[in-house]
Amino acid sequence: MGKNPTIYDVSRKAGVSAATVSRVLNNPGKVNAETRKIVEAAIEELGYKPLLEMRLRALKDIPRICVVTPHFSSQAYMQRLRGIHLYLESLDYETELQIQIVNSQVQLERFVETIPLKNLDGVIFISLALSEEQIMKVKDAGVECVIIENQSPMCTCINYDNFEGGRLAARYFLDRGFDDFGILCEPFHWEYTVYSMQDRIMGFQAEVGAAGISIPRENFFENQIDYNLVRKQFNEVFRSGKYPKAFFIPADLMAFGMLQAAQDCGLVPGKDVSIIGFDDIDYADAFDLTTVSQHLDESGEIAAKTLMEKLRDPEKPDQQITLTLSLVRRKSA
Repeated sequence: MGKNPTIYDVSRKAGVSAATVSRVLNNPGKVNAETRKIVEAAIEELGYKPLLEMRLRALKDIPRICVVTPHFSSQAYMQRLRGIHLYLESLDYETELQIQIVNSQVQLERFVETIPLKNLDGVIFISLALSEEQIMKVKDAGVECVIIENQSPMCTCINYDNFEGGRLAARYFLDRGFDDFGILCEPFHWEYTVYSMQDRIMGFQAEVGAAGISIPRENFFENQIDYNLVRKQFNEVFRSGKYPKAFFIPADLMAFGMLQAAQDCGLVPGKDVSIIGFDDIDYADAFDLTTVSQHLDESGEIAAKTLMEKLRDPEKPDQQITLTLSLVRRKSA
């Protein structure tokens, strides 16, 4: 064409109005899916970039980073995001940080499919079940990526040994003479997210099993990761008088609900019932919860650091980083 394509070139190519192209760029949810695909194809084929975007990038070479995460309100995700932000803030140059929430497999697929249109330099995916095909699409678009809490040889990944985390909790209980265990967990996960609870529980079971102890089926409890629902559930369990004396709960928020239920029923955590959580989110200290720490802020900082290093030196090899978990002892166990 000899010149940078305009929004009118895109509209002619797609056979729609310029206003429709604008809506696809700025409010895609309000455009018919079939029309949106036609417009996006035209944008990609023509290599169109909005004029303001092009001017800003010409004036300032600002790296644009997007954090893609489910369940934005979760404290664990917030702490990882805090670590990312603190690292980017410490740099001696400006960066632009975006947040993208995906709450379904469709939304995750759409983010990946449209990444060539987003003018991003790097992406940090948190706890999302990306396929190798999806990772390749991100990289083919010229976008560097780092994944927290998932594994792939195709990019830098930051992980924990969740199985070992469960074993840590079990060893702590076993060393203190416990032999009557209960487990509370969420029974399902969304297909687009990583389900870490399963490995944590398997590690706990393996360690107590090695000590010759089996956990009876009636000592497995299920609920959502919801403070109030767990509190209500365990008010009933504790008032029944029939409950295990040591609980492993692979999510702190659920453990908070159980701790509050124990207090509702006049029980003393750490004496009448002992509880170990998993995550070590900010409120764990206030609840006096013994928990396995994931060092959440640190994982965010490392993700941001490795991503920015990769942007400065694209030839830098991808890394497979495993962070060490630790057990933080407080009064609940």
